[in-house]
Amino acid sequence: MPENSSLIVIGFFIQFTTMAFGRFAYTLIYPEMMEYLSLTHTAMSMLGTGIVAGYLVNSHVSGWLSNHIGAHRSVCISIFLTSLSLFILGYARQFTVLLAASFVLGASAAGAYVPLIHILNRETGGRAAVFGFVMGGAGAGILANGYLIPFLLMYRPIQGYRTSWYTLALINGAVFMLSLFFFRKQLRTDEWTAQTVREGRLIPLLIEHRRLRLLLVAYFFVGFSYIVYVTFFGAYTVDELGFTIRSTGTMWSLFGINMIYAGIIWGMLSDRYNKIDMGVLSLIGLFLSILVITISRKKFLFYISTFLFGFSFMGVLTIIISIMSDLVPKESMSVVFGFSTLVHGGGQALSTPLAGSLRDITGTFRVPFTISCGAACICILVFFMLKTMQKHAGN
Repeated sequence: MPENSSLIVIGFFIQFTTMAFGRFAYTLIYPEMMEYLSLTHTAMSMLGTGIVAGYLVNSHVSGWLSNHIGAHRSVCISIFLTSLSLFILGYARQFTVLLAASFVLGASAAGAYVPLIHILNRETGGRAAVFGFVMGGAGAGILANGYLIPFLLMYRPIQGYRTSWYTLALINGAVFMLSLFFFRKQLRTDEWTAQTVREGRLIPLLIEHRRLRLLLVAYFFVGFSYIVYVTFFGAYTVDELGFTIRSTGTMWSLFGINMIYAGIIWGMLSDRYNKIDMGVLSLIGLFLSILVITISRKKFLFYISTFLFGFSFMGVLTIIISIMSDLVPKESMSVVFGFSTLVHGGGQALSTPLAGSLRDITGTFRVPFTISCGAACICILVFFMLKTMQKHAGN
């Protein structure tokens, strides 16, 4: 048990930096970075797309890589690359270098996340409470982003975005050193052998399970919908609505606070009640959180929105993965999970440049946020279809 406790704790901190810094810090640094480098919203959205594309590509590759070099080695390499790419984002000025660093940053987040989930599943028996706690590390990191990044941006008004990237790189570097210490036994030996995954099982599973196909459709549109909010919330509130960086950071911290514990709450609810019903409720919450900031400019509603968004988003993720585990045999879960992450990232990769371009064309973020609401509605409809199929199946 002590060994598993150490694994759970270090897993929390790995998610704290690689996921929170790698995927979610960008939205707060975006406005300052764009102004200092004289970039357009389209160019900045391309950097956001680079993060998503890196995550998208490596979400599938990292499973194959961990099978060849070991899951622990894959995690540690990814943490190191996270620090390197964070540093380059603060240091470089050339757009191509920034784009490459963004890609590596996203790839590193996936490279740490997918093998970590595989390790937790094997070592702890796949307990939902363990996954909820470890995934809560991302929420704690987002909360830290909400307070730390605005402080750094105001501390150095001219080049605060650089200080922000450098600070995140240093914090992640500390987690890298901790990971080397906690995983020292596995890194020194070849005793860890990842489960061999037969890639050919994926197609038959998709053909056999219509509900799995529908779930993947929902997961695609969840990615399409939520990434608009996550990427452009900071630019929308600061540049278009004139909110201060401090108030935006406080709003964003509410998103992070809820991500710490919401997954555990939704997991308990879905275990007690119908998972699809709970999925519908969480998706409705996601839809409303985006709709509120699309149709209103009242600041207090933005606080409510980020609170509801964080709470609902973690519910959506937890419930979709839980339903997936019910539909898929255990021995095939790793390949399906990797592919589902690929699909989820595909929605993000398509949505981010589209949203940035629409902002430049229309002059407002309300248009891309409206499309984000529409994608959330599609997810709700898909879950109602899953509910109908569940009734017909007698479940």
